[in-house]
Amino acid sequence: MNPHAHPRLQQYEAQAHTAGPQTSGSAAAAANDKRQVSSRKIVVAAVIGNLLEFFDFTVYSYFALTIGKLFFPAHDPVISTLLSFAVFAVGFVMRPLGGIVIGRYADRAGRRAALTLTIALMAAGSALIGCAPTYAQIGLAAPALMVFARLMQGFAQGGEFGAATATLLETGSDRHRGFRASWQLASQGAAALLGSGTAATLAYVLSDAQLHAWGWRVPFLMGTLIAPVGIYLRRHIVEEPVNLASGVRNWRRVDVRNWFLVVFSIMGMTVATYLLIYYLPTYCIETLKLPARLSMLVGVGASFVSLVMCPIYGAWSDRMGRRKPLVIAGRIALLVLIYPAFWAMNAYPTLPAVLAMMLVLMLCYTMGSAPAYALMPESFPRAIRAGFMASAYAVAVSLFGGTAQLVAGWLIRVTGSPMAPAWYMLACVAVSLVAISLFEETGGKALD
Repeated sequence: MNPHAHPRLQQYEAQAHTAGPQTSGSAAAAANDKRQVSSRKIVVAAVIGNLLEFFDFTVYSYFALTIGKLFFPAHDPVISTLLSFAVFAVGFVMRPLGGIVIGRYADRAGRRAALTLTIALMAAGSALIGCAPTYAQIGLAAPALMVFARLMQGFAQGGEFGAATATLLETGSDRHRGFRASWQLASQGAAALLGSGTAATLAYVLSDAQLHAWGWRVPFLMGTLIAPVGIYLRRHIVEEPVNLASGVRNWRRVDVRNWFLVVFSIMGMTVATYLLIYYLPTYCIETLKLPARLSMLVGVGASFVSLVMCPIYGAWSDRMGRRKPLVIAGRIALLVLIYPAFWAMNAYPTLPAVLAMMLVLMLCYTMGSAPAYALMPESFPRAIRAGFMASAYAVAVSLFGGTAQLVAGWLIRVTGSPMAPAWYMLACVAVSLVAISLFEETGGKALD
């Protein structure tokens, strides 16, 4: 045994030495079966953790009005709402830092340790929001607690993407990498669906007074269910050792352009995500003048399409043995159809027309996104994969995704054109199409 090796490597070598030549035949088969079972558990755990984290992210946006009144009281209710959304945006500020710190931690200490950390931080943030006293009870300390909770959650979310995506990609056989990685995006759709469903259910079964008094806290306290998932991950993730010295050398050799390509590849898709899933219901209310209750169905429908179609496109890329054809085709189709879809929504401002256009755009969006969640991390060696992906994703989402709704609303106000969001999405998707086309094909290749 090498006395200078990393402790994790020493432990791995010791286990291999102890097993020695005795491990063969049925023992090896049993070990392989055990690894397959463990792989399935890891995938489920990673998906559930990601789902719960984005669930908390979603419910905050749905209860922003209530939070604004309770924690940021002002004479003008619009100011209260804006302050609430500002605190919501604070989480995006911390994402790049979380992506760098936790992503690097995932490469050094392992995926299990990083995923457990992000889940613990998200659970703590959810509990703090769900239990925080209001402004009427403790004064300025109330909004300070809310800001701290959002900073904690933003930091965790920034690092979670890289660790979870790396776990999904690296666990199991190479033949199903695209399918597994696609659940990173599918679980976000599930989270949005679950979050909107929870908010709608509470609004239906509780009175306005009950919802204002305590009902809004229920989803955040549900977010503390993240903690048991962390225990699950600790028990079931068994990782191969990483040669840290090799990781440093790889970091120096890797073409840094891939990091920038990830940022701009995600740029178009994150803008599409926030506009189609989160902003479109607001667009239906404010611009198309549809009833609020009907408009919420648009966001629910978009989330459902993402949940269903992402695994299908991910598995399709596995069968093809290539990622780029589906990714490029999906983004070209989205690029071509964005303007006609928004034109049709404005020409025929009815719920069936809006739902039909949303379905068309989401089918293109998921085709152009799901296989890319395997293509992009496959472009980095394992020793630096989580760190590079987490930081690039966090930067892209913070700069473009987190500001997408604000930019869309501002463009409509400045130009006076209801088509302004379409032009903005079109420009971002065009940039992402160029970026994704510059990646080397990774489908069918052995994972580094």
